[in-house]
Amino acid sequence: MDGLKGEDIEDGIALWGYAGEEAYFSNVRVVPTEPERITNDGEASGGWGVEFASDYGKYKGSMDLHREGNVISGVWSGDFGQNLPISGTWRKGYIELTFNGTWPAKQVPATATLAGWIDGDLAKGRMKVEGRADGQWTAQRRK
Repeated sequence: MDGLKGEDIEDGIALWGYAGEEAYFSNVRVVPTEPERITNDGEASGGWGVEFASDYGKYKGSMDLHREGNVISGVWSGDFGQNLPISGTWRKGYIELTFNGTWPAKQVPATATLAGWIDGDLAKGRMKVEGRADGQWTAQRRK
């Protein structure tokens, strides 16, 4: 499970359906494993190409991030808007980022939140666009 990497992270598992839809689950197994080895302290600063695969479609963009201590700032450009301010936090390679943009399908305001791990020149985790979409994001550092 992405987001549960490392030795000092604990969380839970949830299964849910979407409002107005029925959901069925079968043959679900939860198997404990050793934590995935990571290189803590993955650096957030730099340029990143981002892809977001959601339950509403695929989106792309780029982030230019700067880190001072545990504080991250930067800009997002791509789907959701151009040169949008990003704010967030960093903890031993784990990042949480937020920016406000425009939902492309309806041109209405939307808040996007990314959370996940940076491992070297790659990053991945969960991204939500509040009230609009939920899914996985991946990023690769631009050289």
